[in-house]
Amino acid sequence: MKNSGIKSINTAGTIGYIISILLIICTITGMVVTAIGTAAAISVSNDSVEVTMNSNIDVKSTGDIYKKLSKFMSFGDFDLEKVGESDGAVVMTDNDEFSDVTVSKTDGGITVNAKTAPETYTAKRFIAALVSLFFYLGAITVAVKMLMILMKRLRKCETPFSEDIIKSMTRFANSLIPVVIIKYICSGLWSFLGSNTKIDFSLDIGLLLLVAVVYVLVMVFKYGAQLQRESDETL
Repeated sequence: MKNSGIKSINTAGTIGYIISILLIICTITGMVVTAIGTAAAISVSNDSVEVTMNSNIDVKSTGDIYKKLSKFMSFGDFDLEKVGESDGAVVMTDNDEFSDVTVSKTDGGITVNAKTAPETYTAKRFIAALVSLFFYLGAITVAVKMLMILMKRLRKCETPFSEDIIKSMTRFANSLIPVVIIKYICSGLWSFLGSNTKIDFSLDIGLLLLVAVVYVLVMVFKYGAQLQRESDETL
């Protein structure tokens, strides 16, 4: 008859098995949607979209607004206090995010209009990002499949230190490595959609910690299995 500890492990395995099935359904659904989006993007692969944004900021004050703001705002070599002496000025900035900034005097304050530099989005970059997302979801699906096998064995096991469970746990840990690598590539491609953006790869620290924890658990379970074998041999 199973003790309460093994029953708890079997129950956890059953719950984990059900959750892993639901996760696989979600990731496969995501892969299908991504594939459809990729096919749609390929059909317009020669098209591009140019986006320019304008924004207005109205600042009013009963005091000397120009001298106060000049301490906090800077547009290249432009002196904000000079706006009070004229109807307006156009300031070209060295920042790639803006094509120009117009500062105009209004009744009791100023209006700042910032126009962003034109940002061009091409279908080809979007396709590359979608393809990376597809492979990322595929890697997650494989990892969840390994997790599902592990949970399936845990829900029926007599001891968590069996060889099959340790092998399943090791396969799950190994399956997380492609997830980390592909997500690293995916993050860079999604940050590089616009013509004025720079590719920015970033590591998911949380995911790295998860991989490290799983590998530590593998070593702990291997050590536990070794102790159990030695105990059995002694008896």
